[in-house]
Amino acid sequence: MNLRYLLVLALAGTGGIVPAWADAAEPLRLQTAVDRALASHPSLRAESAQLRAAQARAEREALPPPYVFGGDLENFAGSGSLNGVESAETTLRIGRVIELGGKRDARRALGSAEIDLQEGVAAAARIDVASRTATRFIEVLADQERLRFARERVEQAEATRRVVANWVAAARNPESDLRAAEIAVAEAELELEHAGHELAAARTTLAASWGAMAPDFEEVTGDFQALPDVADLDTLVARLPQTIEQRTAVLLGRTLEARRRVAESSAKPDVNVSLGVRRLEALGDQGLVMSFSVPLGSRPRASLAIAEVDAQLDAVQARIEAQRYETHQALFEKYQELSHAGIEAAALRGRLIPKAEQALAFTRRGFEAGRYSYLSLAQAQTTLFELRGRSVEAAARYHSLLVEVERLTAVAMDTSP
Repeated sequence: MNLRYLLVLALAGTGGIVPAWADAAEPLRLQTAVDRALASHPSLRAESAQLRAAQARAEREALPPPYVFGGDLENFAGSGSLNGVESAETTLRIGRVIELGGKRDARRALGSAEIDLQEGVAAAARIDVASRTATRFIEVLADQERLRFARERVEQAEATRRVVANWVAAARNPESDLRAAEIAVAEAELELEHAGHELAAARTTLAASWGAMAPDFEEVTGDFQALPDVADLDTLVARLPQTIEQRTAVLLGRTLEARRRVAESSAKPDVNVSLGVRRLEALGDQGLVMSFSVPLGSRPRASLAIAEVDAQLDAVQARIEAQRYETHQALFEKYQELSHAGIEAAALRGRLIPKAEQALAFTRRGFEAGRYSYLSLAQAQTTLFELRGRSVEAAARYHSLLVEVERLTAVAMDTSP
């Protein structure tokens, strides 16, 4: 399972359009599961819609102020000489706001920064979806292993019960051994039933990653016992300043800086100018009309807006620093757990389980020869299956922690495997 490739796939957004999943009978692979989640997860559709909204908003804010057309009708329907419309004055005008201080350029810069920020948020969402799907896939793979071991345990317990029953019938073993063997079979069957439920729940959870209400696959496939290598801690720590989370925080800071430029540009007031034509009915003449207006008090308002953005920038910078520390701590903790899980899994597979298998084979031969009691045989069987269970847990923990380490250190420039 090449997890780095899958996180790169999420960052690059290549999940895109995927073919119809007509081969549901085929075992599901990790890459396919992530592809499906990236193609149809609702949260990613929401982020895509937010990006389109940011793009539309940027285009709108980049437009110049609109022209305004208006008119006035004065001195009509009054009394005396103003009765009727003979003394009316009709004015038609067109005007617009003349922006000063580089306001339009500032809005353009803000729109571009907001688009970049939303792209960063969308990339982070893809990373989260890919990581969550990979973790759920690993859990299904682990539950399949647990179910397989549970079936083997039932088969072995049943085989042992039959042997014990023969020895009890031959009066070589006490009746209590048969009852104990029957209890072992019942316990193994309960474990098998529990493992089946756990697998069903894990499969349903995985299917929910791409919006399916029920699993549309039979099983998943992957080399569960193969533990991919991980880079050394110093290499991973060196990636933290460029991670997608840090980049998104930096983009938020750039967006606030663009908002500050908008606030600075508002310190210089705009001029509202209009030009029109006025007709005087009493004289039968018309003339040009020109007007302008300038709002007062723009500078104090701009200063307050700048102060607000400056405070927000300080907060963002503090959060970036705090996030860097927290991410470093989380990475260190996950890396230590990952290393321990790898050592434990290797020790279980390479030393403990082979020794337990040898011990069980030796004890079984001794039991069949009458040298060992049923209790010794049952204990050897329990030890082997407990070690196998620990092996599954260690491997599942290793893979899940590796996904988490990949998520914590995924950087924005990862665009190819």
